[in-house]
Amino acid sequence: MRAARHDEWGSPLTLAEVTRPEPAAGEVRVAMRATSVNPIDVHTGRNSGYEQSMQLPFVPGWDVAGVVDAVGYGVPRHQVGDPVFGLAWFPYPAGTYAEYVTVPAHHLIPMPSSVGFVEAGCAPMAVLTAWQMLDAARVRPGSRVLIDGAGGGVGHVAVQLAAARGAKVVALARTAHHERLHEFGAAMCVDYDDAGAVAAIGEVDHLIDYVGHEFGRALFEHVAPGGSVALATAWSIPTYREDAAARGIDASSCLVEPDPVALTSIATLMNMGILRIAVDAEFPLERAPEAQQWAARRGVFGKTAIVVDPAERS
Repeated sequence: MRAARHDEWGSPLTLAEVTRPEPAAGEVRVAMRATSVNPIDVHTGRNSGYEQSMQLPFVPGWDVAGVVDAVGYGVPRHQVGDPVFGLAWFPYPAGTYAEYVTVPAHHLIPMPSSVGFVEAGCAPMAVLTAWQMLDAARVRPGSRVLIDGAGGGVGHVAVQLAAARGAKVVALARTAHHERLHEFGAAMCVDYDDAGAVAAIGEVDHLIDYVGHEFGRALFEHVAPGGSVALATAWSIPTYREDAAARGIDASSCLVEPDPVALTSIATLMNMGILRIAVDAEFPLERAPEAQQWAARRGVFGKTAIVVDPAERS
């Protein structure tokens, strides 16, 4: 099979012929149809802080959307031919930039019937990250929640999920993205480059931070005492616990994990049209390096897909 991989840390992705994996007990093999680019793909390609769990050659990727191709021993929940999607193995290597991948059967659920493989392949890591961070922040109906990076792959999902929970969403994003974010349920949109507008946001109950660093830390000032912050990149704010405690707010560092129960609820929202995954661009597997470069550009709204089709070579 083909896979896009790093042969050295920090080296460009190259397309290589590798051995097709066989599913172990409790696993299924998926013929991939689509995956997506997530920021962590680039970090792991450089081996930035992942030295203990990643080995060369390294195939990035964790989002799975495809068709079950083989079933390992003891798996009753999936059959050959089933369309499935899910977040595979995270935070351990999954290697979804490939034509086939083996996945623990319980990491996958039936693909939403209302979407195609591309949208499904762009969903798992983004939707589970957003869902779990909203849970960590205890976002509730009627609360006011500030979401930075709202036009990004996770941010645009968090806006929709927070609105679906009955929260009043303040979305921080580029002005060009405000119209779509309003359509996705944001009550208020603010350009993060407009310091005056950011200062005028006022008090919120919760902060969902996807940006981190000094920008994210400065947003703590908007959270009311007794409120909460959930951070996707808490490592970039070394004093986040102390800074939150000084304001009388809770702070949670969030690392996404596979959760088929939550993903089932999310799939229902997708089928109901309540949650939409915005796909900014699609690239074939052989152009995976370009897909990563595209996803890193300023101004991309939503997700960048890598489309895989093993049938082309069968």
